[in-house]
Amino acid sequence: PPKPVAGGATVSQQVRRLERYLDTSLFNRLARGLVLTEEGRDYLPELTAGFALLGESTARLRSQRTGGVLTLTTLAAFANGWLLPRLARFHERAPRIEVVLRTSRTLADFKREDIDLAIRFAPAPTRGLHGELLCGEELFPVASPALFGGKRMPATLAALAEYPLLHDVDAHPEQPWMSWRAWFERAGLDPTRAALGPQFTDSVVLIGAALAGLGVALGRGPHVAPLLARGQLVRVTRESWRAPWNYYLVAPPAHFRRPVVRAFVDWALAEARDDGTAA
Repeated sequence: PPKPVAGGATVSQQVRRLERYLDTSLFNRLARGLVLTEEGRDYLPELTAGFALLGESTARLRSQRTGGVLTLTTLAAFANGWLLPRLARFHERAPRIEVVLRTSRTLADFKREDIDLAIRFAPAPTRGLHGELLCGEELFPVASPALFGGKRMPATLAALAEYPLLHDVDAHPEQPWMSWRAWFERAGLDPTRAALGPQFTDSVVLIGAALAGLGVALGRGPHVAPLLARGQLVRVTRESWRAPWNYYLVAPPAHFRRPVVRAFVDWALAEARDDGTAA
């Protein structure tokens, strides 16, 4: 049953005005609050959709009126896979904001660098900074279709050992989900079978090696989504590993009051919700 809605005097007056305008009862009045009538329950989804559209239109109008330069820093792989394919939509929404994108593996130093906002992959926002959760990350084996030469792709993790495995040796020690050895151990397989293969210190180059058909890589969902959509890479086996770390929009708290930052943050969060990548 619907839960009662607590209603003060002001809310009650507004509800009665709306009911008079619609010439129908939307709520039953109970001692413990208001409960939607059948007509109210039918009306609520359309009303909610209308408010959502109004909110989106208002945000778009405010963004269009906001101008200036937004200096953003993030990882190159995340920029290539998640941000760049969407950036044209941000320009349509906020055409007066110029985005300066800096890619770096080092953490932003907001005290010494002229940076408005950073997108970082971490277990939590850095202490002293405000962080807003953008999206999560799922990992799974990926390869170029050319690697298999038209043959059936391996269906199990054990079968992958028959193919070259591409290794990211620059992963953080606290990120076992990026290690083939940890994948094999988690599956109860001999981890020595995952030890051989080319090694890379840059995930962008590692994915480039997978595209070139040199082997199977552990694909990070936000990084490889466009390549999967174009068929340049394919998922191999059904195994996946949800990373316990997430991508955060981070900056000193005061930065989030800057119009250009708020416009970008609101847009990015909406993008993540709409495409299902939000954590």
